[in-house]
Amino acid sequence: MANIAKRGDKWRAEVCIDRVRKAKTFPTKREAVAWSNEQEDKGLALTKTLKDAITRYRPVTETHKGYQSELSRLNHLETALGDKQLDRLNSSSLSKYRDERLKEVSPVSVRRELIILSAMFELAVNEWQWMRENPLKTVKKPVPSPARRRGVSQIEIDAICAKLSEMRVGKQVSVMFLLAIETGMRLGELLSLKWHDVSDKYVTLLETKNGDRRNVPLSLKARELIDSRKDIDPESVFTLNQHVASQTFRRATINGCHFHDARSEAVTRLSKKLDVMQLARMIGHRDVKSLMLYYAAKPEDIADKL
Repeated sequence: MANIAKRGDKWRAEVCIDRVRKAKTFPTKREAVAWSNEQEDKGLALTKTLKDAITRYRPVTETHKGYQSELSRLNHLETALGDKQLDRLNSSSLSKYRDERLKEVSPVSVRRELIILSAMFELAVNEWQWMRENPLKTVKKPVPSPARRRGVSQIEIDAICAKLSEMRVGKQVSVMFLLAIETGMRLGELLSLKWHDVSDKYVTLLETKNGDRRNVPLSLKARELIDSRKDIDPESVFTLNQHVASQTFRRATINGCHFHDARSEAVTRLSKKLDVMQLARMIGHRDVKSLMLYYAAKPEDIADKL
């Protein structure tokens, strides 16, 4: 902490950084405080790098849902910017990083990296006292692309399952894919299923993306798919981790289909059987308005009713 005291009609500011004392006299207290803050910022930042901040932030990341993805982004940031001193990470340098990164990856990826950095800087400012301010507050984040809304045709489903059948763990991923189409469950939700979560007509998801506990009703086909996994593992319905399951599906996909597209396909199919509130409860959607897109009737269907 700086020591600021009035000496006659002057103000003397004294700071100690790395056991080295600096002092300077100013005509006003305001100037003395400003100089002290500047010296402390420089001294602290010179002893800390972004790598130091990332090292301290990693345990915080591991408490988040989907932390594997966040850790992967932190690893990239450490490689790209880790040796930068905190006092050099200003809005200008971070804007330059953003623009260069946009040449390599999508806007949504860059946006997520900046969100992680900003959260870490907030801790560095408010709790660690490593920085005076968050330099990302004035940096514009890339605008994300419109939400992807793509279903999966039966031809694509058959082709993907055929390719999966040729892979070592493909059969298990195929069951997950088909179950996602039946229920709208996300890949992480499927992988979290334990046998004690499975009832005759529904499964219970204890951990979901939005943190809510959810019961997911099962169609007859969904029950058959889950039954096909019995007697394979005494505890878990599926035995793969998310990385292996994602990579396996990616090798079998066609036409740019993502595993998450199975959820969109499920919502489309379920919207023809359930009302919007039932659908929201089944798939764990808090924003009912966003589901109304799936209930947009075609003009010819309305004409038939007339």
